[in-house]
Amino acid sequence: MYKIIVAKDWQTMCRNRTWLAGCLLLLLMCGIAFTGTLQQDAQLQTQRLAADSLFRAQWDQLRAGNPHDAAHFGTWLYKPLSVLSSFDNGIHHVSGYTMRVEAHIQHMSAAAPVQPADNYLRFGAFTPAAVLQLFFPLVIIFCCYQLYVQEREAGTLKLLLIQGGARGVLVRAKAGLALLLSNGLLLACLLLLLPALFFWRGGITPAISVQALLLTIAYMLYASVIALLCMAASVLQKRSNQALLLLLAGWLFAVVILPRMAAAAGDMLYPLPAQSVIQENISRAEKSGIHGDEPRAQRQQQLEARWLKQYQVKTTAELPVNFDAILMQAAEDYMQRIYEDQTRHIDSIIRLQHSITAYTVLLDPYLAIRELSMALCGADYMHHAHFFAAARRYRNDFIAALNHEMAYGGSKTGDYSWKADATFFKQMPVFRYTPPGTGEILRQQYLAGISLLIWVTAGLLVLGKLSRQESAG
Repeated sequence: MYKIIVAKDWQTMCRNRTWLAGCLLLLLMCGIAFTGTLQQDAQLQTQRLAADSLFRAQWDQLRAGNPHDAAHFGTWLYKPLSVLSSFDNGIHHVSGYTMRVEAHIQHMSAAAPVQPADNYLRFGAFTPAAVLQLFFPLVIIFCCYQLYVQEREAGTLKLLLIQGGARGVLVRAKAGLALLLSNGLLLACLLLLLPALFFWRGGITPAISVQALLLTIAYMLYASVIALLCMAASVLQKRSNQALLLLLAGWLFAVVILPRMAAAAGDMLYPLPAQSVIQENISRAEKSGIHGDEPRAQRQQQLEARWLKQYQVKTTAELPVNFDAILMQAAEDYMQRIYEDQTRHIDSIIRLQHSITAYTVLLDPYLAIRELSMALCGADYMHHAHFFAAARRYRNDFIAALNHEMAYGGSKTGDYSWKADATFFKQMPVFRYTPPGTGEILRQQYLAGISLLIWVTAGLLVLGKLSRQESAG
């Protein structure tokens, strides 16, 4: 009986062309999104590699008068893009992925390149992930909303029952068909996109392979949730247009309204300070002390007195080291404490804002797959914060090494004509970045994974109950 029902519904769907049109439209949109993001990422990667090589070559050939001049010349750091970021670029289009390194100034992340202000950007960047998260549910809805209710409307339900069919069997068979069609179409898209992405981008590692597998499983759970909801609506409603209206209203609420409500609630409950306020706090802390009780002049006097006492001399000119460089590094160390304090404060506010969305994923499978997809593709806030924490550490070590060379490399206080050997600049370490592992990603996104599992389980339980009710009816 199951095979007969599935075969009959499959023939019906093929005859009315809805399924074929939905498949072709989805594949076309995925292809357009994939081509566009791949071209943008390839162009960006080429520009980044060229800029990185240029900055490194300039640094290796640097003819600075002294290490502190070299510190002002500085360099740029670039966040490595995951191979999967071409599938889902998450917050990359708003967060930026470069950082300037120079003395005295702790730069924040540079803004992302300007994007076209098309209407589709209201839903985020047009990526394959956006297509599967936003438009794939619509394809499932239009293909599956009338799977059961059409039998009731057309009067064929009674004929099936007369011929020995059972309502419960009918519900289960049609639910199985909905799951098969939705997951089959999803796998077809992913099996076309991911291998092509790996072929063009390269750089496949075991970690990337595991993340791609987890990504596939997550999207299959998402597709199953949509299929089960469509089937439940088709069983519950008496007319097909009512089922369609209910499903479209649910899609609008889950995809448009609820995510914006969660984001607005986070912004209202935990507002971020303005950039001008942050800079004012930093300047005040540097001038008067972190707690307001340690002015800059007092800190400098204490440092000078400590060094004069250590070498038992009366003036800094008598020191065997360059006290100017020591003073500059002490200022750097103090500014690092200030910036770390401000960064922790801002990061805590952003995480509190995001906590609203993080818990809302339990109510919205779209938010769950969006959060999980961004994380597995290395494009969520956790990866953003992780990279810039590593970049700040490199920046601090970089400037400290330059100041150390000027302080202890042979120059004296006030001697800015002293020059470091060219080999010193060449041996400065290159920035290396290791992103968070898969285990850390899953620990951060466990609620999103649990949400998808809960929705699938709830959908199966609801359909099971409806199946029993139909059988009893």
